[in-house]
Amino acid sequence: MNAGLLQPIPWTFTDAPGVLQWTWVTDHFVARVTGTEVPEDDGTGRRVVRSYAWDLADRIRPQQGAPRHLVDGIASSFDEAESRVREHLGKSYDSRLGYRRFAGSLAFTFTLSTGEVIDVSPFIGTRCSVTVLLPDRSERTVSGEFDLDHYKWQLSSPGEVITVIPEHVLRITNRSLAAERAAAITHIDSYSGVGRIYREEPRPGCTGRPGYTVGSVDHAGAHRCPLHESGLPEHLLR
Repeated sequence: MNAGLLQPIPWTFTDAPGVLQWTWVTDHFVARVTGTEVPEDDGTGRRVVRSYAWDLADRIRPQQGAPRHLVDGIASSFDEAESRVREHLGKSYDSRLGYRRFAGSLAFTFTLSTGEVIDVSPFIGTRCSVTVLLPDRSERTVSGEFDLDHYKWQLSSPGEVITVIPEHVLRITNRSLAAERAAAITHIDSYSGVGRIYREEPRPGCTGRPGYTVGSVDHAGAHRCPLHESGLPEHLLR
């Protein structure tokens, strides 16, 4: 769901000298965007906003009778500030409360340690491998069924649930998505769309072996095949 299709936020706007404020109050939270105005002395009467501050406060578990501060930030435009409110609303509150329609894909969007921004919704409910950067700069790969827990990821396997902080992640893959990327990169009509299997008989120079299905060749565990896998990124061969 892109920003243009999101449910409009029912802001209440107030205009005070030097300050513009948009407020959204529900039974569960208070969201605000505040624009700091600076005087424009070119005689045009234009109103110039220097920056926009945004914040989100929780009313479900208040602090000393007042909404409990959750998160805040500064933005260079109202649209950017509103987008941040939508994102954190989607990640902070249970979807059953009905606010997901205001957040859309922003609830599933995370920034990895590499700076890459990804929407993880296609991974939910699939078995994934996640490579994490450790404090000593080494890497560790963990696997399991992918799910979200607000701002954190969870990988579940029998008897174990691993919690992952997205900001520590180098990359995430699952077999089906890797197969789709491989198909797009190879452009080989014989690619089956599963693992490293091609709909062909093994032939001289191929590193694969006859597959389970008649008329197929499987490269699982083999070196890169110069006939079928030339040019593929290394991670798609694992």
